[in-house]
Amino acid sequence: MEWFGTALHPTEGMQHLDVRQSGNGVLITSSPAEIDGTPASWALRLRNDVDGGLNEVGAALAAGRGHVFGVTEGSGHRTVLAFLPDHPEDGVGTLARVRTSEGPDGDVVFERSAERPMGLWAEAGENLLRIVPLLGPDAPPADELEDCRLCPGCYRPVYESSASHTLIGAGPLPVIGLCRLCAEGTTLRSLRQTDVPVDPQQRAVLETVAAAMA
Repeated sequence: MEWFGTALHPTEGMQHLDVRQSGNGVLITSSPAEIDGTPASWALRLRNDVDGGLNEVGAALAAGRGHVFGVTEGSGHRTVLAFLPDHPEDGVGTLARVRTSEGPDGDVVFERSAERPMGLWAEAGENLLRIVPLLGPDAPPADELEDCRLCPGCYRPVYESSASHTLIGAGPLPVIGLCRLCAEGTTLRSLRQTDVPVDPQQRAVLETVAAAMA
């Protein structure tokens, strides 16, 4: 089972959030996210037997409630993985991995962070709760992350086992690896209704797909 949603940021363009089953756990992919200060895709796997309980994680996201997933102690520092509601502004939630140094004047460094509208996090939490009952003890462990490619129309990660993967090379389309929303035209229709910035190459792909499907 998988769910994905997209938010349109007025200056940063499309922001994606995916929740899907990964072995006996879930995989939350934020694309783009900020990793060590650089835009990148962040694939976070949470196992069903640890990380504070996936039902608690889903309930916190759905309710817009702050939640600490886990704390790792290191030599002179602590790393915290947490969901921060209304951070850095009202209506925006942040999934973050934060490193703090010991002492009253210790540094606080956001090693990884993904900011999305609170409503999108709530949808992610609701769908995470739908996935949890599927994670029985017989589900195979996921020792490695699945390979994925970025959709050329929106740069959303498309995993090998995702439903949209079957669209690769389908029909008369001159591009491959499209996600379902780009293939069916939903992404282009949404962009035409807004003024968010879009990479020219992305727009060219979406316009080509629309023409091919007309």
